[in-house]
Amino acid sequence: MLPRGMDMLTVDIVQLNRLADTVGAVSTQIDTIDVRTSADKIPNALPGCGIGQACVQSGEFIEGAWLRIAQRLQQLETIVRQCSASTHTTETEFADRLDSMDFRASSER
Repeated sequence: MLPRGMDMLTVDIVQLNRLADTVGAVSTQIDTIDVRTSADKIPNALPGCGIGQACVQSGEFIEGAWLRIAQRLQQLETIVRQCSASTHTTETEFADRLDSMDFRASSER
């Protein structure tokens, strides 16, 4: 018997695993985005122009942002897989795991 207020998470485990598969695939695709290679070529294409170095720096920052997104999606995939594998996961435990990532819909911010 679960403590009061600890309702069992009612989910379709197959759908949760599909979600994890999708999130994992998106994470992998995002992780392959290569901004820096193209950005690093700009100074050679525009010799003597100061904008080239700014593009190199921007490329590094943009690629870093994509990498962090991919990592967050990997975290989400892991959480979803762990929860789908455990028949004792409660809604509260699942919410707590998502909260640990500070994961909220944009309308909640």
